[in-house]
Amino acid sequence: MSNFVNQATGLAKETVGGLMGNDQMKEEGHSQRTKAIGEQELQRSKDHRQEQVDKVKEDPAVTNAQGKLMAATGAAQKYLGKLTGNTDKEEQGHQLQAEGTGEVKLSEQKLQQQQPSTQ
Repeated sequence: MSNFVNQATGLAKETVGGLMGNDQMKEEGHSQRTKAIGEQELQRSKDHRQEQVDKVKEDPAVTNAQGKLMAATGAAQKYLGKLTGNTDKEEQGHQLQAEGTGEVKLSEQKLQQQQPSTQ
């Protein structure tokens, strides 16, 4: 049942219980209504939190930092592969480093586009 329906049903039970002098029905209705309101607020909070997470994920400064970390990890992996003679590890590191460098360049372009031009 939707939160709206639960709130309405709870309010109806609470009202009818109060009018009939049935304290148990009144309390059940109150509990049902407040639970539905709480669930609705929880969902709003979750939605808001997800919106904030999505904003951070799309932030060019965050992707810039992630790209730099990826490039550094790739460079280390490439170096380790070279030291140990593991050409597969060296190639994986090279690819990761290139992917990270690409992320950095894309995020820097986005950051420049966000800055107001000074002319």
